[in-house]
Amino acid sequence: MFIPAFLGAQAVDSYDRYLKTSNQVLFVTAPGWNATQGLMRLYGRKDNHHPWKLVNQFAVTLGRNGLGFDRNSILSKPVPLVTKQEGDGKSPAGIFSLGPVFSFHSLKGLKMPFKEVDTSDICVDDTRSSHYNTWVNTDTASHKDWNSFEHMKSGDGSYEYGVWVRYNSDKIFSGDGSCIFLHVWSGNTIPTSGCTAMEKENMIELIHWLDDKQHPVLLQLVENK
Repeated sequence: MFIPAFLGAQAVDSYDRYLKTSNQVLFVTAPGWNATQGLMRLYGRKDNHHPWKLVNQFAVTLGRNGLGFDRNSILSKPVPLVTKQEGDGKSPAGIFSLGPVFSFHSLKGLKMPFKEVDTSDICVDDTRSSHYNTWVNTDTASHKDWNSFEHMKSGDGSYEYGVWVRYNSDKIFSGDGSCIFLHVWSGNTIPTSGCTAMEKENMIELIHWLDDKQHPVLLQLVENK
């Protein structure tokens, strides 16, 4: 299994004040803000009175231009630092809830909301659209006002298995960035357009580990030096 050369020692429990309602954390650290590779560590705990336990760790790839900070994050923003924007090629840094899981296949036994995607499913990245940063089925959409979007059933298999990252989702700000997922990588040195990607076997293991009742979150940051 490929693991990046750096093995971050940053402790997940240093963020406990932000994780009071979460018992599963996908903790991604990168060696720098321009890094295109990182390390994902999966942590779980029984409840917030018990310690975190490391479940697994593996390499991930990040945006082609590294990380951009979520300007609406509850985490303190390092200053000065570029914030995440549409089309910047950066993965968002911050803390984000997750769901649903999606796949080209009909999956059973998951503990997360699930959506099986087909060729009519898209994610809209057009900043002028009323559907910006939302999942749309083109067969049923009544108001089609977008000129740019991503096919969720992509030909390259990147979205064969994935998880929606709820970045810029609870309240959507046009231009802050859209269509952020965890998905299958194209290779351990090939960056994404702004998502976080991993080996297929790790993606499959991840989606079966996630449990909506545990309020899983993605915590994605640069390693403290």
